[in-house]
Amino acid sequence: MKALRFMSFSIFAFLAATAAPAQEIDIAKLSCKQFLIGDIIRRDHLALWLSGYYNGTRNDTVVETSTVQKIADKVAAYCRSNLEATLMDAVRSELGSEK
Repeated sequence: MKALRFMSFSIFAFLAATAAPAQEIDIAKLSCKQFLIGDIIRRDHLALWLSGYYNGTRNDTVVETSTVQKIADKVAAYCRSNLEATLMDAVRSELGSEK
């Protein structure tokens, strides 16, 4: 019984220790360099957010998985040439976002 409790506690402690605290990120302040490096937020998560943002400016509620990658590729191509630009500058330039 003690072994079961110890094992349960150990598993709980491990899971609690490995859980990352929530982080708030202002996408408007994120630079192209930070986007390309991917040290602030995972690029695949950000690509999904960008797709939602881009589609939201057009009142399009459908997300196609191939579109998410195309958007990420376009933004990344712009960012490679404009490292100091903001990510939102890249979105506006490459996707024509109106916001």
